[in-house]
Amino acid sequence: MLIPETPARPLSEAEIDAFWRDGVIVVRGLYSSKWIDTVQAALDEICGFGDDRSAEAKKPFFRSDPYTWHMNDNVRDFALFGPTAGLVQQAFRSARVNLFCDQIFVKQAYNADRTPWHHDMTFFPLSGTQIASVWTSVDPVKAEESALEFIVGSHKWPQRFRPLGVGGIVKSVAEFDPAPDFDGARDSYRIASWDMQPGDAVLFHALTLHGSRGKPAGGLNRRAIATRWCGDDARYAPTETELQVAWRHGLQPGDPIGGPMFPQVLPHLDEDGIAGRMKGPVLPDPAIVAQNQKLAARFEVVPL
Repeated sequence: MLIPETPARPLSEAEIDAFWRDGVIVVRGLYSSKWIDTVQAALDEICGFGDDRSAEAKKPFFRSDPYTWHMNDNVRDFALFGPTAGLVQQAFRSARVNLFCDQIFVKQAYNADRTPWHHDMTFFPLSGTQIASVWTSVDPVKAEESALEFIVGSHKWPQRFRPLGVGGIVKSVAEFDPAPDFDGARDSYRIASWDMQPGDAVLFHALTLHGSRGKPAGGLNRRAIATRWCGDDARYAPTETELQVAWRHGLQPGDPIGGPMFPQVLPHLDEDGIAGRMKGPVLPDPAIVAQNQKLAARFEVVPL
């Protein structure tokens, strides 16, 4: 029987309350060296770093590949069998927790591009309140350099801002207002960020505004991964204005999140649902990929 790992310690009631009040908490030492090594191997496999982790590149890149667990076994094992689902279930106070997706974030050394302020929810074909991400880096990060920054309490705001990606790409054809100039008025907001060591993580609500600034610390690549999670009240809610999940999942608008593409991990792992993935990679549907390419061609690019 496949059993996800239980977190080394439970969240305190104060931590859970802080998650719902502030929209983000830092969790020290969530991942053991085993899981740090698993993520490091996955990111090096995906990006082809090999043993060279510090050399300056002629054209430093930023990668933010989503849904890699469908193709990479190390990401699959980290997402399905690591302690993340247990952490999220505690924070949600949810009976059920499903994996929605993962996304890698690899900022190569000497890349000074910032990640613009955004909230994840505008990228997702989802509705509900129990939707969150857990982000961790296998490289040290500093608050004033490449760590994530969060606008505390912004998950409670009524506004939804345009989903802006690295490079100023507006990744939706929906009409959203641009985000305010938070960097130009930092003193007007409570902005949280933390120095982090490998094994530390941040848990944040899908509506919490966040971004990152600067380049990685010490001239090193910053290799990070986020896993996205859904609780009891999450529903499939596509709008046809954002990129669609490129794997056939059979969900209809309003359906609870579930099935092989979004497997239940707790209270018990859906072993029948993940059986196909345990046998090997699951490829995206070419027709959906083509539809996404057509939609992406309509996305705007705005100056940062």
